[in-house]
Amino acid sequence: MEFSSKKDMWMRMIIWALIGVFIWIFYESTFIEFNLVGIIVMTIMIGLLLSIWFWTRYKIEQGILKISYGPIKKSIAIQDIQSIRLTVNPFTAPALSMYKIEINYRKYKTISISPINQERFIKELQKLNPKIRIMGNE
Repeated sequence: MEFSSKKDMWMRMIIWALIGVFIWIFYESTFIEFNLVGIIVMTIMIGLLLSIWFWTRYKIEQGILKISYGPIKKSIAIQDIQSIRLTVNPFTAPALSMYKIEINYRKYKTISISPINQERFIKELQKLNPKIRIMGNE
């Protein structure tokens, strides 16, 4: 089962503004004053931001939670998940929203993600690991 990331308006504005700036710098590096380094760096930055925007998702497959954040991939065994809590924070994570699920797994490992349908996502995890504790917001 696959879940897309929830996308907040503030994150939409930041990412698309950065893409616009990088496209302008790419244009200047290509047509105004040729700069090969500028072209290469801006191509990488534009590609990275587009991949984060369009390919941030969370997949539950064969007992594994697979997290894709653009080119970055992470896998967590669902049996290793100890607790989940809903959180609101603006700090970076493989999420495009401030409204996140904080997943605690193994010993002292934590990751925050933002699936669109958080309730359904949590239920799917609990089907595979009924020992997952749902913590209150602190």
